[in-house]
Amino acid sequence: MSNYSIPYHDIDILIPSQKFEVNFSYTSSQMPNFIDSMIMRLLRISPLSVKNIAKFLGMNQRESRIVLDQLITNNEVELHQDGLFHLTNKSMKYFTTVDSIPKVASILEHTHSLIYELTNFNYIAQKPDNNMYGIKLIATTTHAANSENIVRDRFQKQFYQLIEEDIITLKKMEGRPSIYKMGTVKKIKECTVRKSLDLHVDAQAEPQAIKVLDSIMSDELKDKTYQALGQSKKGNNIRDILNNLDGFEQLKLNQYFKDGRFLAPNALFDSLNPLESKSSYENHLFIGPCYSQSNSKIILNKIKESIAKNPQVSSIYWLAPDDAFWGKSLRFNTFINALGQIKTKQNTDLQLKCFLPMHDEQDRTSVNNYRKIIAKDQQKYFYGIKDGILDGNFELIVVKNEFVVVVLHVLDSEAEYLTSFPFGSISYDKQLMNSLVSLFEAWERPKDEGGVSFGQMFKKNSQS
Repeated sequence: MSNYSIPYHDIDILIPSQKFEVNFSYTSSQMPNFIDSMIMRLLRISPLSVKNIAKFLGMNQRESRIVLDQLITNNEVELHQDGLFHLTNKSMKYFTTVDSIPKVASILEHTHSLIYELTNFNYIAQKPDNNMYGIKLIATTTHAANSENIVRDRFQKQFYQLIEEDIITLKKMEGRPSIYKMGTVKKIKECTVRKSLDLHVDAQAEPQAIKVLDSIMSDELKDKTYQALGQSKKGNNIRDILNNLDGFEQLKLNQYFKDGRFLAPNALFDSLNPLESKSSYENHLFIGPCYSQSNSKIILNKIKESIAKNPQVSSIYWLAPDDAFWGKSLRFNTFINALGQIKTKQNTDLQLKCFLPMHDEQDRTSVNNYRKIIAKDQQKYFYGIKDGILDGNFELIVVKNEFVVVVLHVLDSEAEYLTSFPFGSISYDKQLMNSLVSLFEAWERPKDEGGVSFGQMFKKNSQS
C-alpha cells in the first residue's frame, strides 16, 4: 500500500484565457514543378536555344516556348540576343551547387486561431470550456489589457514549438519554415480552460503534490491556484460536526475525531478495508464527494439495485452542505444528470429533490452562485432551504425505503489538505433512514406548518 493513492476531493479550476486569431507570413523552400526544375537545371549547366531545350525534354518547340515564357514572366529565365535562354540572378540563387536541385524560397501567408492562458501566456492545446462549474482563477488586469501585444511576442518565441507539436500545420515544404513578417494578432473572445485537479492522499492520508500543476502550468498559475483554494478553505468545523453527530450514532463517525483533530488515516483505512471496519457490516465508508467518479458509480449502482428489488423506491432527498468546494466539478453535473435519468420500477421518473442552503427567499447572491455550478436543464431538481441545518457541514442523500448516504465535509485548519475533506458512509439502517425521511418531510412543509424550504430555487422568471 506504500504507493497507494486515493482522491480526497473532486475540484476543477477554470483558467482565464483568450482566443486569438494570429496572422503571419513565413518563408520556406520548395521545389519548382518538374518541367521548370529540369529547364533550370539545364540552363544552370549552359545557356540553350528553345530547339535544344525541346529536344532534351522530348517536347515540341511550341510547348517548350509556353513554359519558357512563364519562366520569363517570373523573372527566372531571360532570352539574350544570341538567341539562347539564360538563368537570371534570381533563379541562380535557387542552386547551392552546380548539380543541385533548385529550391525556391516562397513567402506564404497563414492565419491560425490559438488559445492562450492569461497568467504566463502559454498556449493551451485544448478546447475552451464555457461552463462555469469550477473554481475560477482571476487574471491580472495588466495581462488582460495587453494580451494582444504579449501574444504577438510569445507566438514568435514559440513558433517552432507550435509546429513541432502539430498545433500549427503549414504547407508541406522542404526545409524549416521561418517567420517572415508578423501580421495582426486579434483577440476573438474571452474564455476559460478547465483543468481537473488531482487531489490525492497517500496510504498515510498525507496530501500528495498536484501533478497536473507541474505538467501544464507556470509558477504564477500555480500560485493563483493555491491562493484560490486557500481563500475558499477557511476555519475549522470539527467542533460543529461533533456537536451534530447525535442521531447518527449508528454510523460511528465520531471515532474519526480526537482532541479536535480529524483522524484521516483511520478513515482512509476503514474506507479501503470495509470488512475490517469498526463500523457495522452494512455500512460502507468512503472518501471524497458523492459525485466523484468512484463514489458516484457505487451510489448509482446501489440505487438501481434497490429499484430492481423494491417497487416502493420512487424518491430521493438530497441536502447539500454549505461548503465552498461542493459542486465545483463537471462530474457534479454528470452525477445529477445520471440521477435524473433513473427510472422507477413503474418506468416513471425518479423524484429527486435537492435542497440548497440559503439565507432567505430574497438571497439572490446564493441563487446566482448556485446557478454557476448547476446546469440549466438540471435546475428543476433544486429547492432552497434555510441555512444552518446541521451547521452546514453535513451532506445527506436518502433513497426512501432503502438506504442513506451521510457525508461530513471536514475543515481541519491544521491539516495540509487544500480543500475540505469529504468522507462518509452508506447505511441501510432502517431507524436512521426513517428518521431522516421524517426530517426531510418536515423541512419541505410550507413555512406556516413549520417547514424551512423556500420552494424551487430557480424560478422560471428569475433573473441572473
